[in-house]
Amino acid sequence: SPGGSPGVPAIVGPQLRQALRTVGAVAGLLLGVPVLAAWVPDPWAWVAMSLAVQGVWVGLSVLHLRWAERLER
Repeated sequence: SPGGSPGVPAIVGPQLRQALRTVGAVAGLLLGVPVLAAWVPDPWAWVAMSLAVQGVWVGLSVLHLRWAERLER
């Protein structure tokens, strides 16, 4: 590859593994929050967890993008 950068096949595997970790984290949130909320009877807990999940998703997307770009370097 020009400039000594890794070729596409060398990048695909690590990026796929990282994507699967990110998907696993999102799946954990999708399954875990309702289970956790079922244990908390306060309706405001649902509101708080819904807002928190959105923040975590944004954080995960930013981290995933940074990891993917770092793997390309």
